[in-house]
Amino acid sequence: SAPVDLVEVVLNATQDARAAGPDHVWTLTIPDSLMVFGDGNQLHQVITNLLGNARKHTPAGTRVAISAYQEGGDAVISVLDDGPGVPESIKGHVFERFARADVNRAHDDEGSTGLGLAIVASVAQAHGGTVELISEPGATRFVLRLPLLTGDGSSAE
Repeated sequence: SAPVDLVEVVLNATQDARAAGPDHVWTLTIPDSLMVFGDGNQLHQVITNLLGNARKHTPAGTRVAISAYQEGGDAVISVLDDGPGVPESIKGHVFERFARADVNRAHDDEGSTGLGLAIVASVAQAHGGTVELISEPGATRFVLRLPLLTGDGSSAE
């Protein structure tokens, strides 16, 4: 593990998402820098999974707003889409291994291993953070919180 600038990770993952999902509208709101302590590759995978999830489970034309900001001692990444929302039946299970969206929410042929959000949750936890889902039709938001690096190089507790 090492200091990682989450803004750089989010920028790279968003560029990949734009290339993979040109029929979605991607917006990005970020500060200059948000430093956390962790594994840059794992954190990139987490952001990629969240953006891929928004792309795969929403129709063309959906707006996906990615924002990164500081809240107290946390770095926060928010991924908000205006798609159909997560069905009530699976809301409580999206972070479990092999939970899969029903066919109505999957708008593509990529299919799903059902591991994407479980990986997000486990990496967030390993980094001392959390991830939560807030969803209703027209507004699905995933919020990832990780402890910010303080000036002395330790994680803010």
